[in-house]
Amino acid sequence: MSNDFYKKLGKKIYSLRKKQKMSRENFAELAGMNDYYLGEIERGEKRASLDTLFKICNILNMKIHELLNIE
Repeated sequence: MSNDFYKKLGKKIYSLRKKQKMSRENFAELAGMNDYYLGEIERGEKRASLDTLFKICNILNMKIHELLNIE
């Protein structure tokens, strides 16, 4: 997957988190990760593992295919 995909995915995660009015710190705590790492994912600097993406989906109440559907 290209870096462009991960940047778009990160923006989508950021947008969805903001829609739920969750702070990065609170969201990261629920996902069991460091808030700095979540920021790197949201900026497309780090590639989240599948396990991490499932945790993110669980918090956002969505299926993995919905999260990965990047247009």
